[in-house]
Amino acid sequence: GSVSEVSRYEVDEGRELTLKEFLAYFQERHKLEVTMISSGVSILYSFFTNQKKLKERMPMTMSQLVQEISKAEFKPTQNSLTFEICCNDEDDEDVEVPFVQYKFRGW
Repeated sequence: GSVSEVSRYEVDEGRELTLKEFLAYFQERHKLEVTMISSGVSILYSFFTNQKKLKERMPMTMSQLVQEISKAEFKPTQNSLTFEICCNDEDDEDVEVPFVQYKFRGW
């Protein structure tokens, strides 16, 4: 099937992923380089983010990032987060990708 048939990417590794692992996951699983990750109006990651800031964020888990950047509070019943991502493929072409449903607890 082509990528456009996927309505969303489900990322559920049975544990939390750090930002670094999240980026590696798309690289390895989908051969995509993630250039931007956003959650609602907050940009969690982009290739033009200040390097020092990026270095601090790489080891943080995705849910920590969301809380830190968007100041969001998770409801006790909330087990997953939705991210919008921008990606390039191996030829450095911009690719249309669906949103990401990321499970961060409640396994």
